[in-house]
Amino acid sequence: MNIRHAKISEQLGVVGLLVTIGALVLIAFFVDMEALKAYVLASGPFAPLVFILLKASTVIIAPLSGAPLYPIVGLFFGFWPGFLYVLIGDFLGYTGAFFLARKFGYPFVRKMIAGNEHGLLSRVVSHVGTVKGFIHMCLTCFALPELISYGTGLSRLPYPIFISVLLPLSAVMSATLVLFGSLLDFSEGSLLITIGMPLVGGVIIAIGGYLFLRGVNEKV
Repeated sequence: MNIRHAKISEQLGVVGLLVTIGALVLIAFFVDMEALKAYVLASGPFAPLVFILLKASTVIIAPLSGAPLYPIVGLFFGFWPGFLYVLIGDFLGYTGAFFLARKFGYPFVRKMIAGNEHGLLSRVVSHVGTVKGFIHMCLTCFALPELISYGTGLSRLPYPIFISVLLPLSAVMSATLVLFGSLLDFSEGSLLITIGMPLVGGVIIAIGGYLFLRGVNEKV
């Protein structure tokens, strides 16, 4: 397994989130955010549907990163609607990746995930063969949901256990990031929170990725 490449995959998601927050801060100086939110909401069900499909695609098409979508959904739709859209998108993405892997096997999965993660895939499959191993992976590798979903689909773990564990656990992190987006205030007084919260989240994700990679290495 190429640990360096696996860590890079996680770090890219964190970088994408930080870049998104930075871009929102910059845009706020030049664009009326309230007018932009009103425009998005005026599009009716089309905008939520687009966000849901985008979120699902970030799991099924593994090289894509879904991290930037969380604060954007919260910013445009508010916490509860945004959280619901993310939850639906995650459910569709996790379920789709799981059953695609179960039906088409390794050859298909190897085409869908990033090349740098191929060496990690077989370790993930062996690690999630038990409920305990699967829960451990969900807790420590939540930054790589595509590997969790595809890897578990290649294992013998039943789908009800897979979705009943992964979705609630991922919802905790999703809720935090969506709430952050819904509370974004670009005034000078909130600048520390605007920058600080994503940095804290990035540290948590990095620690989780390290613990998971150490865990799968110990199984060898």
